[in-house]
Amino acid sequence: MKEMELQQNGFIQSENENRELIIHMENMLQSVELPLVSRCCIYKVPQKIRKLNQEAYTPTIVSIGPFHNGDKRLESMEDLKLRYLKSFFLERTHKGLGDCIGYIKKSEEIIRSCYSEAIEQTSDDFVKIILTDACFIIEYFLRSLEWPQEDPLLSKPWLRCDVKLDLILLENQLPWFVLEDLFNLTEPSCIDGEVSSFFDVAFHYFKVHFLQSILPNETNNKNFTINYFHEHYQQYIMKPDQVSMQLHNLTDLLRVFYLPPDMLPKREKQIVKHLFSASQLVEAGVKLHVGQDYQSVLELKFAKGALTIPRFEVCHWTETLLRNVVAFEQCHYPFQTYITDYTILLDFLIDTSQDVDKLVEKGIMINTLGDSNAVAKMINNLCLNVVQENINGGYISLCRKLNCFYEDPSHKYKAIFIHDYFSTPWKITSFAAAIVLLLLTLIQATCSIISLF
Repeated sequence: MKEMELQQNGFIQSENENRELIIHMENMLQSVELPLVSRCCIYKVPQKIRKLNQEAYTPTIVSIGPFHNGDKRLESMEDLKLRYLKSFFLERTHKGLGDCIGYIKKSEEIIRSCYSEAIEQTSDDFVKIILTDACFIIEYFLRSLEWPQEDPLLSKPWLRCDVKLDLILLENQLPWFVLEDLFNLTEPSCIDGEVSSFFDVAFHYFKVHFLQSILPNETNNKNFTINYFHEHYQQYIMKPDQVSMQLHNLTDLLRVFYLPPDMLPKREKQIVKHLFSASQLVEAGVKLHVGQDYQSVLELKFAKGALTIPRFEVCHWTETLLRNVVAFEQCHYPFQTYITDYTILLDFLIDTSQDVDKLVEKGIMINTLGDSNAVAKMINNLCLNVVQENINGGYISLCRKLNCFYEDPSHKYKAIFIHDYFSTPWKITSFAAAIVLLLLTLIQATCSIISLF
């Protein structure tokens, strides 16, 4: 009993000594709000990923949103954004500037919470940035449909390309709901009267990146692709009140372009640690086929000794697109990293320029960069410092089957034989010369034996 009293007295004495600190921390915790659902959807790329290629995450011509606002390198586009803003309100909509400012002001707290870091701009400056950049994007997307020849941006191919790359970047985004709400509020006019929503406008602008298979006889129908998307991808474009599956920004839209239309594949709580490269698999007897009928570019299949891979293109924008989508998955979809899985699988299949050449030869890869070594190096660096704790369950089965096929003794020794004697022209020549020499030696020995009798 005395021991318990001493312990209680000691606790009370300690509490009295730290009373001031306790009160201070209690007041500090009272000021902290615990949101039920995080609205954050626009992130600064983690430094350990960003440092591998700073340029792939940094805008080069135009800043969108608060993260890169004020960068002196990007100031030249600010005047053009204001000209687009003026054109939008004078020629595109009957709504006044005050209506849009009122909407941004009313939504300011929610918009700020969409960014992963505290925004330093004052309320008025923040509203000005969001409204100017949102109207710039809407006006630019609409002009891209109308294609006016005198437009200072659209008339310069190099500038169009740089702007599109900047609009892909994760750090250079506005929340999707802001763009959608402003579009609905202003009801902007367009020469193409069939455009009825911001999603339609954004889809038309980025549809070259929509990689899924569509019917060949419908490719010339400009409305077929978007109708196909609306029909099969409803789960990704739900309304803002359905937060769990809502589009969050333009980077998110480009991620959805990779995904299967109806149902996301089941995930496994493990990772792929090894897969033989494309050239090694071919040496073991695996046949490479181009995917012709597939629902998603992620849909790789292996059956009856044939690995089927949907066709994909590697060009000047590939690294920027994949890096930013992978970074978005790392920050926002850590348990649905489907594009990261796909990129890691490509990294296994492509180790050297020889693997690139194999995929190009089979028509699986379209290499517009030209340099096979550059492509291999780029793909090998895409997922460095990326954390992966789970993977598309289909890829686990695929890799297991491919590895088992290669490690089958008959296939394995065939692969070793081909690699040792037929992997390069010099080895083929040396092997052929050795065979000829062996034959000549055998003939000479036979003739010597015959002459003895």
